[in-house]
Amino acid sequence: MFRVQLRMQTHPGKEQDFERAWLSGAGVITGQPANRGQWLYASAQEPGVYHIISDWVDEPSFREYERSPQHREHRVRLHPYRAAGSMTTMTTVYALEKQ
Repeated sequence: MFRVQLRMQTHPGKEQDFERAWLSGAGVITGQPANRGQWLYASAQEPGVYHIISDWVDEPSFREYERSPQHREHRVRLHPYRAAGSMTTMTTVYALEKQ
């Protein structure tokens, strides 16, 4: 599994607009065959900061989506609300699921 974590700082007062924009475009990502799900989290410590987590079958599949027109359109939709951001990628080493 390949995981992508985005940290998004929104412009003050634009948090709910960002959430609506993210939700309205979320199907673009979850509709990708290689996507295994995604989640939007609001930081409990930093107002206006969100973490977007998405899981992918593998890194090449994610990179293919990242270069796609659908990805560019999704980014454009979120851009008006974004003050700053960063991306971290990771590969699963162990996955221990509760039985």
